[in-house]
Amino acid sequence: MEEGAARILRTLDRHLTAPASIRLLGGAALVLGYRMQRSTEDADLLLDDAEARFLAEERDFGAALETTNEELQADGLYISHLWGPEQQVLTPSWRQGCRRVDLPGLRFLSVEVLGPLDLIASKLCRADEGDLEDIRYLMKVERLASKDVREALAAAIVPPEFAEVYPENRAKVERLLAELD
Repeated sequence: MEEGAARILRTLDRHLTAPASIRLLGGAALVLGYRMQRSTEDADLLLDDAEARFLAEERDFGAALETTNEELQADGLYISHLWGPEQQVLTPSWRQGCRRVDLPGLRFLSVEVLGPLDLIASKLCRADEGDLEDIRYLMKVERLASKDVREALAAAIVPPEFAEVYPENRAKVERLLAELD
């Protein structure tokens, strides 16, 4: 049986009745977009207002999400959050960094993940040990320079709800970057 993020998306695809495009962040993005070997029980989506409205009004996406979550509930899998870009720490050019994910066999679902620098920036909403490990992983597999990460974090737009924790979380990442330099 297929596990985690791929299973969630395949189940969602089965419940869609028309083409739909989604964007992943968090653990599902790491697993599917960057081949990180870890488990994840959920998939977090990043959609702007126009995308979310289109999916809700034109693609009956809400019903597909609900049916997906009901079907997977017994296995502890789910689509947990639909975030707007204004609710995440992201660079101004986050859209340009997104990457397509090829998940064979999908009928209707088109999937993207955040680019590596924006995925790192989004980890600063919490920056716990797991997030710092995710950042280490991305820096290694994507061969990211500390300078580029610092530039992305300096340019990032920080939502008001994270303004208080961002400086402390950024300091954690700075310590990590110093270790890796």
